Amino acid sequence: MGFILSVIGTLLLLAALVGVVFGVYMAVDPKTREPGKLFAMWWVPAVAAASGVLMRDVVTFAVGTLCFLVAGAVFTFDTGSVQRPAIKRLRRGRADSEKTTRENRARNNRAAS
Repeated sequence: MGFILSVIGTLLLLAALVGVVFGVYMAVDPKTREPGKLFAMWWVPAVAAASGVLMRDVVTFAVGTLCFLVAGAVFTFDTGSVQRPAIKRLRRGRADSEKTTRENRARNNRAAS
């Protein structure tokens, strides 16, 4: 029975570490930075739960599992209240378009006179 728990705990630990690493990988990309951080934090309690299985500690496993479920609910029901634009606009682009508009108005005023 001890060998089976060790194998299960090791597999759970590897799966949880893969989840953390994938979340960190997502957090590196600017487009998926916020979901990546949340995904990585979601899997940290799973690492604790898996270590509870490896140590054969019921309390560590229970607390890790509970925290994992709560973090998963937050990850699932997150409304994305902090939405950032996918593309950052440069001030230079707006200034150029404003300059073009001013030039066009000046031309129209000269043509009208």
